[in-house]
Amino acid sequence: MAGPSRILVPVDLKDGSRSVVEYALQLARPFGATVDVIHAWEPPQYVAPDLLVASPGWDSQSLETMARDTAGKELSALLRSVEGSAPVALSHRVVIGEAANVVLEEAERGRYDLVVMGTHQRKGLTRMLLGSVAQKVVGRAACPVLTLHVTPEEG
Repeated sequence: MAGPSRILVPVDLKDGSRSVVEYALQLARPFGATVDVIHAWEPPQYVAPDLLVASPGWDSQSLETMARDTAGKELSALLRSVEGSAPVALSHRVVIGEAANVVLEEAERGRYDLVVMGTHQRKGLTRMLLGSVAQKVVGRAACPVLTLHVTPEEG
């Protein structure tokens, strides 16, 4: 089996995202693989994504546009913080939708060889209420999925 040539790295822009991206970059380097980092933004269930958000002195914009712009800036900042850690072709984008479904669709559409993602290892009620994106992806992905346990200290 050949090594990966395309690696998908979904991040939540929270605890451990940087360490997951760094790990994927180090993994990609010996294989000359490309790394695509994505963040999935899921619109709130009870708020229309086209709801206009305005503040005095600002142009009004939709909630979706504001969330996409904010997440895009955070994602860009994250990737700037890991620049130079490995000379690897790196791209990023924000995708709208439920995280597990977005990852699975992107992995299939982009014909990725590997998904590298963090898991918070939530247990009990928290896991039951929030679910596990990593568990859903591992259970349904057509390609291998490497999960990394991340902790709040690894931000």
